[in-house]
Amino acid sequence: MAGRGNGISLKQLKNISVFGAKKVALGDLVVFIRQFSTLISAGISIIKCLSALEKQTENVVLKKAVAGIRIDIENGASLSEAMEKYPALFSEFFIALIKAAEAAGILDKVLLRLADHLEKQDNLRRTVRNAFSYPVVVGVLSILVVGFLVIVIVPVFSDIYRRLGVTLPLPTLILVAISDFVKGFWWVILIAAAAGIVGLKQAVKNTIVRKMWDNVKLKMPVFGRLIRLSSTARFIRTFGDMISSGIIIQESLKVADKVADNKAVSEIVEEMSNNVQSGKLISVALKDQNIFPPSTVQMIASGEESGALDYMLEKSADALERDVDDIVKRLVVKIEPIMTFFMAILVGFIAIALYLPIFDVITQMTAAG
Repeated sequence: MAGRGNGISLKQLKNISVFGAKKVALGDLVVFIRQFSTLISAGISIIKCLSALEKQTENVVLKKAVAGIRIDIENGASLSEAMEKYPALFSEFFIALIKAAEAAGILDKVLLRLADHLEKQDNLRRTVRNAFSYPVVVGVLSILVVGFLVIVIVPVFSDIYRRLGVTLPLPTLILVAISDFVKGFWWVILIAAAAGIVGLKQAVKNTIVRKMWDNVKLKMPVFGRLIRLSSTARFIRTFGDMISSGIIIQESLKVADKVADNKAVSEIVEEMSNNVQSGKLISVALKDQNIFPPSTVQMIASGEESGALDYMLEKSADALERDVDDIVKRLVVKIEPIMTFFMAILVGFIAIALYLPIFDVITQMTAAG
């Protein structure tokens, strides 16, 4: 009856995780989690909390998901079981912490931890995105400017020179040839670019190719260290939060590995997991690798020895995220003049190639005079 009262079918609710994931902003989810934690800490039952949150949630997709969770709980499901039906909203990490919270009776504290975790992960993601956004924007603008010059401006000059019978120098001939090719085969270029993007996306789904691609990203001359630190920061943050919530190390490593989203990191995590199974220290697997920073390895080893692994993991994640932020700030300062310089060189070459025949004509006329 509750489902009918909201005008939402059970089938629609279950499809939210497939069709509605991109419609829920992380900010909306964080607000929901914080409000949920506040209501739970006030001693209000889960069903009443969800009912209140359902009414005040403005995001339609999230509202329907909350309604679906409430209905499942009314029908006897636990909170974690109800949330598992919406994997696009609530990750495996999220569900694991909720299960641990239900077992320990600390749902309000774990919800608050989850909200903090999501905010920090989002800040890290935004920081990394900022490092890549400037070169991407400048690159796109460069392509648009060069494309306009090659497709629109160059043919005008080429036609003028052809009518005047001017002998074109090599740079101008190259530019005209490029212009003719782009105008005549622009559709081939678009198809090739689209095919390349689709092919790359399909290729990285292969385990071997994905591993090679992840290794290439980690060894990039400018962005490699940034990618390496951000991946390890995500892993350390997730691993630490799960350990702090009372989840066993094996399960924590498994989920944190997925958050890191890098095959090179996964190999190290697998060795860490094997060490745990054989009774060895986690830090032993980090000694001969080149991904986790030495300071992070030392802090993990210290945490294992002192019995404060969760605390040291949290401090390590904080330090890594600060390093990522510092690297991004330095990269932006360095990349901006470099990108501007290359764009100036490119546009300058086109301008010189266009006007070089005019300079030759003027020189010839001056010499004849």
